[in-house]
Amino acid sequence: MTLVEAAPAVLTRPDAVRFLQRATFGGTPAEVDHLLSVGIDAWLDDQFSRTPAQTHHARRVAGVRFHSSIWQSYLSDADQLRKRVAYALSQILVASDAELNDREVAVYADILEQHCFGTYRELLEAVTRSSAMGNYLTYNRNRRADERRGTVPDENYAREVMQLFSIGLWELHQDGTRKTDGAGQPIPTYDTDDILGLARVFTGFVAVQIDDDMNRFALPMLSTGEYAERYHETGAKRFLGTTIPASETRTLDESLAIALDTLADHPNVGPFICHQLIQRLVTSNPSPAYIGRCAAVFADNGSGQRGDLAAVVRAILTDDDAWPATPDPSFGKLREPTLRFTVLARALGVESTHLPWILDNLGDQSTELSQQPFDAPSVFNFYRPGYVPPQSAIGDAGLASPEMQLANETTAIGWVNFLARFLRRPPGRTYNRDSPEEYRVQIFFDVDDLLAMVDSKSVTQSEAGELVDELAARLCPAGLSTAVRDIVVRRVIEIYDENYDADRTEDYHVRRRSDVHLDRVMGAAMMIAASTDFLWER
Repeated sequence: MTLVEAAPAVLTRPDAVRFLQRATFGGTPAEVDHLLSVGIDAWLDDQFSRTPAQTHHARRVAGVRFHSSIWQSYLSDADQLRKRVAYALSQILVASDAELNDREVAVYADILEQHCFGTYRELLEAVTRSSAMGNYLTYNRNRRADERRGTVPDENYAREVMQLFSIGLWELHQDGTRKTDGAGQPIPTYDTDDILGLARVFTGFVAVQIDDDMNRFALPMLSTGEYAERYHETGAKRFLGTTIPASETRTLDESLAIALDTLADHPNVGPFICHQLIQRLVTSNPSPAYIGRCAAVFADNGSGQRGDLAAVVRAILTDDDAWPATPDPSFGKLREPTLRFTVLARALGVESTHLPWILDNLGDQSTELSQQPFDAPSVFNFYRPGYVPPQSAIGDAGLASPEMQLANETTAIGWVNFLARFLRRPPGRTYNRDSPEEYRVQIFFDVDDLLAMVDSKSVTQSEAGELVDELAARLCPAGLSTAVRDIVVRRVIEIYDENYDADRTEDYHVRRRSDVHLDRVMGAAMMIAASTDFLWER
């Protein structure tokens, strides 16, 4: 067990809320209380010990779409840290549902969840052998060069596995800053010859072809057999200072092992991957010292193991820089749409009356979230890690804000439209309509404690303030500004019920109290969630 020393020794409620917004898809009230009881160290130990279910999403999508499976997982599964880290990795080692079918991307999501606490080398091999990545980056059925036909191996994966999945474009110091040559220019990590040489390794793969759609995508691509023997490049392969000599007997598996070892052992991998994981979990502009400390853990977890992702995640979440006593204005990040939704929904006790949950694609810009997990428009994710908003104070300060690449007038309005509909009328669906066993699947929010605060014909300033303060405590660990609080409190008071009936007894999600009281709670939650106090995670 590694003891946490940098995180607060005694957690406050804002500390617990902040930590869970980073380490999970948002803390429920019960999870916040649990973390306050056991502390960060014990909480992390418990989460790391949870074994992922095998073919979790792949099995679930036999009955529902992948989008429904992933939302149900993020909103309700107990292994939240694993899900959260796998989601972060899905935005680094990107394979998108935009180009793959549901079962294929479900298997890929399972791969990330199964390997996200193992070693980086193991993760990279599992990703490389997956048919999802083979199809997405087009090296499934990749063939060696054919001089007679004038063809060469597909270079797509060779390029992206270096640029995006491992070493990046520029040589780095261990603190993530760029190395420079004698003229002060950054030094490239690879060139065209490295791409050509590495592409020769990824030849001879072929996805399994069986009639069983449920299982064929779960099987790694074949690296032996007739196709590999015929089409794997047996000539010399030179890349990143490594040479795999020509050999008619060397197998694809042997060449692949050398290539992946070369990538995983490259000194750039630690700072390159750590920088992006810090961005996804804590802050958009980590200091070189923060990156350097986490990269040191990547290089050696304290037991001589390189690339221990669980140790890296622990280091990121508990580092001194993740818990500044007085945050610098540059600290934090814009909360991306997926996390806005999950943090808000879990803080409001989101539940479903039955399984599966009935959430599907929420990617539309004008009416939904504008972001759907595992549905990035390209291998470069929804946004680039170094994105700088043009003509902005952020840019003037020399800072990056990756999530701002998703921010525009349409997505801003779409977020509010989505809130207004989802909070007030969450999705529902009735099955077996003509059967006496008819049942209704309904997503709902367990907010009885919040409704009780404003459950009267009219509410006082104090009652409205109590509601707003409780919502702010769940959603905004850095606090709610006075201006925003005053607006929300005033609006809660203005919502008045002329026909209030204190004796209503129906269950909440078919209207336990008159709609106006739900309006007070959800209206307050919506206004807070639309404010920069919530949208900017600090």
